[in-house]
Amino acid sequence: MGRVQMKKKSTFIDMTAMSDVTVLLLTFFMLTSTFLAKEPTTVITPASVSEEKVQETNYVQVLVSPEGKIWLTMHNDTSAQWSNQNMRMALLDKVAQIYNESHKNKISFTPQQKLAFSKVNAFGVPLAQMSEFLDLDPSDQDNWLQGKDGNPNHVSGIPISMNQENETEFQMWMRAIRQSDNETLTSAIKDGTGVAIKADQNTSFEVVHTVMDNLQTIHMNKFTLLTALKNEGE
Repeated sequence: MGRVQMKKKSTFIDMTAMSDVTVLLLTFFMLTSTFLAKEPTTVITPASVSEEKVQETNYVQVLVSPEGKIWLTMHNDTSAQWSNQNMRMALLDKVAQIYNESHKNKISFTPQQKLAFSKVNAFGVPLAQMSEFLDLDPSDQDNWLQGKDGNPNHVSGIPISMNQENETEFQMWMRAIRQSDNETLTSAIKDGTGVAIKADQNTSFEVVHTVMDNLQTIHMNKFTLLTALKNEGE
């Protein structure tokens, strides 16, 4: 007697539900993730055992490259009143006012330059060259900050060398930030969580000490040093 052959059925898996879940997960991670902001230089921070995290808003980061160059980045509220754009435009006016108090060659900025500054993530050129910097396209600004534009007259980094007569430009920027109308930011600066120094592990101690000395001279004695978490066994 012959074997009864079973009728073959095609295998079909409905992937609609899985596709929906994938899209939902992707949307969730896109909305909740914090994108890494572009910085003018790569900085590898030294390792430590501290697990305390820096707050995500209302602080200013002082970026110190291995060569000792300084850039600043502001991280403000997500609210409309204290957004990064509004706070940076106000900061540029304030630092220009402070600079003009001690310099014969006055500086000022047009509305277009202020708008351009509000879109810059990390800033760090001498104030006398800031207008020229802000008139450039973003790609040319990046080349300037990274020292790749080929112009020897373009200085990258905020001056921090101290003398007995005038404040450094780094101190002017920090004083302008401390005078912000955002009380949450100024309170964070007072308790030490509003200023974070991010220096490369190969940056000389003399440069980092000069940065801290700049801050302490204008009575900003509390700040945070950013480090990487040390792995077990190190």
